[in-house]
Order: sequence, then structure tokens, then C-alpha cells
Amino acid sequence: MLIKALCDYAEKQQASSSQNASVPEYYRPQKISYRIVLSPEGKLLDILPQQHLETYYDKKGKEKQKDVPDTIYLPIRTEKSGIESNYIEHRPLYIFGLNYEKENNQGFLTPDDRTNKARKSHKAFVEHELAFMDGLDSEICTAYRRFLETWDPEQETENPVLRQLGAAYSGSYFGFTLGVGKANLEEDPELIAKYQEIYRKAHCQTDTETDTVCSILGERLPIARLHNKIKLHGGQSSGCQLVCMNDDAFESYGKTQSFNSGVSDKAMKLYTDQLRNLLEDSQHHVLLNGMTVVFFAMCQNDEPQCDFFASMLGGSMDQQTEHSIQKLLTYAKGGYTGDPEAIRRMEEMNNVTFYVAGFTPNAARICQKFIYRDRFGNLIQNLLKHQEDLRIREQDTHPIPFKWINKELVSPKSSNKDVPPPLESSIILAALQNTRYPDALLATVVRRVKTDQDDENDAKGGKYIKLNRVRAGIIKACLNRKNHKEEITMAWNEENRNPAYICGGLFAVYEKIQQDATPGTLNRTIKDAYFSSACSRPASVFPTLAKLSQNHLHKLGEGGRVFYGRLVGGLMNQLEGEFPQTLSLDDQGRFIIGYYQMNQKLYTRNEETKEDET
Repeated sequence: MLIKALCDYAEKQQASSSQNASVPEYYRPQKISYRIVLSPEGKLLDILPQQHLETYYDKKGKEKQKDVPDTIYLPIRTEKSGIESNYIEHRPLYIFGLNYEKENNQGFLTPDDRTNKARKSHKAFVEHELAFMDGLDSEICTAYRRFLETWDPEQETENPVLRQLGAAYSGSYFGFTLGVGKANLEEDPELIAKYQEIYRKAHCQTDTETDTVCSILGERLPIARLHNKIKLHGGQSSGCQLVCMNDDAFESYGKTQSFNSGVSDKAMKLYTDQLRNLLEDSQHHVLLNGMTVVFFAMCQNDEPQCDFFASMLGGSMDQQTEHSIQKLLTYAKGGYTGDPEAIRRMEEMNNVTFYVAGFTPNAARICQKFIYRDRFGNLIQNLLKHQEDLRIREQDTHPIPFKWINKELVSPKSSNKDVPPPLESSIILAALQNTRYPDALLATVVRRVKTDQDDENDAKGGKYIKLNRVRAGIIKACLNRKNHKEEITMAWNEENRNPAYICGGLFAVYEKIQQDATPGTLNRTIKDAYFSSACSRPASVFPTLAKLSQNHLHKLGEGGRVFYGRLVGGLMNQLEGEFPQTLSLDDQGRFIIGYYQMNQKLYTRNEETKEDET
């Protein structure tokens, strides 16, 4: 499904771009910062900048601009490690055979290095390209061939054209041209035809007797022998493959390598190019710990859909995007009253098919952890339900991104902040499909609440609270979806008779009594000493807490003793004087929610009392 979707999406994007429609087969996009201007005799005349200003938004939503290299299309780049030249090289070390070094704050060019890599790279480049250019006689090809024959790195260390680049030399990529408005090397028709013939012979199964109907495009086409590598965060620097049969155990019916997959070379080019583009475009992917989430809508301009989904994952957004997202959410709730044309556009946007896929690297392969496909309108409705399930207080209206959820699944003191990809995938799919959350999510959050400690300051200097609205909201959402009813409401529920829930509320009351009795003098509260045990085995802890609370009550005024006495008495009556011996995982979640909601109720009452007194 994913490869087919990527191919369909690529064709839609090509249809909307005349530039992409004219890209030669087996060519790939490549960013370059400069063009090398050659004379007809192959001499280096000049180096022209190939950059443009691009607008972007920083994390605070402020608009900024930066220089970005231009994109041209070149023959497929080599993906092998070690020294190997490309067809039409773009790397400075290969082209010029020179390193840029610094000594005493002075930069200079030299062919010398510890491993002799500069000389070896340039030699490989010259040998490879001279063999490839044999028989190509156009003006630009002739100039390129003469450059290969005459350029001597040893004699060019003081070349003024190169030296003007300074430190930018090493990190820049280059293209070849005869000058502004003249021929560019990679666009030469004879060169393109020769390269395509070489590539087909090396990578495609071209025997018509063994051609196969492509499992993606449905046409009888040559099958790809190898699938192109794709660079994924955390994977090998040379890239990973989504489709790969690199062992005899994966082969069948006498078909070796990727001939097993039945994917044509044409389809392979489409899906690998498009996935690369999505992974290079920050608008179409978000990194969640070690998993890369890629998303796109099956239309030519999917910016509104992708902006919305990126914000739900935790991507940054500017004010204009935030405004558009609020309009989308209001429309999805049925409360948008904009002009008819705006409503029509939203309806069209919601009817588009939307895809989400999660990837992690595994050695030389890409692991697809999950894939989701649905109407964009259904996705919005499911995410709205997800946010509503997570909401634990009426006043909380800001969406909780998936990045916030991930943060709450890891101890703040842990050096490893990654959430296991299987758990992360299950959480995202549950939200997108409006299904039950994984049991591991509830277990993880309950464990974190029981084992973490409230700290005055976290690693970033802010106050850390182990039971916050996000963790409480996650527990509420897990329990309600598991039991298919709104068992847990947004505030303390007087009608909830679950013993675990009541025990949690009673623990919050005992803690508040202790705090009111000894304000500002406690280094360790009953929460620090007894919370984890009370959450698991109430019967072994609550008798002790009851005795301690009696001591604390004596230190309060008459009004406090009456208020708390009635509150404790009412909760004890609901428990019928008997505490549960042990609590299951679900009941531990109910205990935590009861504690959280009673805390909210007690502190809200405290604030209201202060306002009445003033």
C-alpha cells in the first residue's frame, strides 16, 4: 500500500510541476551551491553562486530568511562507501583533488592529507569520467573532457578562482556549465541517453522474456534489480533500503535480489524519489524519538493538511498556521460559520485521502512500523476525540501533541529519552483510528507516577510535578476507551463508587490535612513516603494514614477539623470501612485519577475561600 501511495503521490506532484515533468529518467535532485564555468578548452574561468533566499519560521514563529543551495538534477549518486566517482561528479574533493586546510588562521588548498584521499578521489573521478565521456562530442562534453585531461591539483593550489571561495569550498557542491545562458553539462541530450543506457543494463532486467507485470503500476516493465537507498534519521550514512533481498533465504522461484519484489524500475524510481523528498521536507515529516513519521495528502497542494497533522505530532508552527488549524478544528466541531467558499474548500480538503507512516532504521533496512490511510475529515474527527479523551480539566483547551505524551512516558532523570517504537506506533494508531489505547501505555504512565518524585527543579531549571494534567489525562483516556464508557469524568465525581477511585481521593485529603497542619515545614510528605504503596496495597497503608491524620487534625482550627472530618467520614462511608487488599493495573489508574481530581477540588476550594475572605 505504501509504495503504491508514494507512486500515486509522485505522479500528482509531477503533474503540477513542469520542472519535475522534464526530469530525465534515472536522474535525482541534487543541491549545488556553485556552477563551474569552463572555457571550450576546459579551463576554469569562473565559479558562479547557485543559491537563493528562502523564508522559514523559527521555533517562536518568527519569520526569517536564509541562503539555500539551488536544486538541479543529476544521474543517480553513488551509495557505496569508500572512493567511487559519480557520473557527472558534484563533490569538490573528486573534482579538484584539493583539501581546504587552515594554519595560523590562514586558509590554503593542498592535495596532501594523511590517507592520500584527495589524490585517490581525483584519480578515480578522472578515470571514471574519461571512460564515460568517450564518444560524446558536444561543446559542453568536449570542454568537460578537456578539463579532466588538463586539471592538475598540484599546480592549482593557488588558483584564484578557487581561493575566493575560502572555507565555503569544502562544504559546497558543484555543477558544470559553459556560462550564464549557455549549456549545462547534465542537460546534454547525448550524455543523458548514454547514461540511461548504461543504467538500464546495470540495474534493470531487460530481457523481454523475463519482464514482469509491475505489482505497483500494472504495466509489463523491466523489474528493478536493486532499490535505491534512502537516508533515514538514525540509519546508515549511506542510506537504507525499504525493499531489499540480500540473502538466499529471501529468494524464491529462482529470482535473485529484488527481482523477487515484482516492482518495476519505473515504480522504484517514483517511490524512492518521493520518499526522499518527503524526508527532506520538514512540512511532511516529524521526528518522534527514534521514529520518523511521514505524512502526505493525495492532492497537489497538501500544505493545510500537513500543517495540521504536524502540529498534532508536536511540530512547530507560526501564527498563520495556528489560525488555520483553529478554523479547521472549529469546522470539524460543527461551529464554523465562515463564508460559503471557505466552507467549500474545507469540505474538499476533508475528502482527500491522507496517509501516515512511521519508519525506524534497522542496519541497512528501513522498518515500516505502521501505516494509516483514511479521509482527512475522518482523521480530524478521530484526533478531536483523542484530544477530548485526554482532557482532564474543563479549562484545558490547548491540544496535547504526541511529543508531550512521549515526554511523560520517560523518567525526567533518565539519559535515554526514547519511547520504544512499538509502543509509540500503537499510541498513534489508537488515536488515528479511534480505538483502544495499548495496555502498555497505561502501565507505563502508572509506573512513572509511582516511581518518579516531585522535584523543586528539573534539569532545565523548572519545577517538575510527577502527576500533571498530561499523565492524568492519559490514564483517563486509557480507562474510558478500555471500558467503552465515560467512567472517568473531568472533575471529582461524587457518583463514582469505585473503591480504588475513592481511596485515591481519600489519600489526597490526608495529604491536604498534613499540609494545612504543618504549612511550609515539611521536607517529606505522606505522598513521598506512602503514595506508591497506597496505590498498590491500600489495606496495608491506609490504617497508618488514618492515625497520622488524627494527629494532624488536632493542629487545625475548629473550622478545618469540621470540614475535613466530614470529608473523610463521607469517603469512609462509601468504602464501608474496608480498604481493598490489592489493586489491579486499572484500579491503580483509578486511584491516581481519584487522587488527582480530589487534589484539584481541594485546591480550587482553597482559592475560592481566599477570594471570599478578601
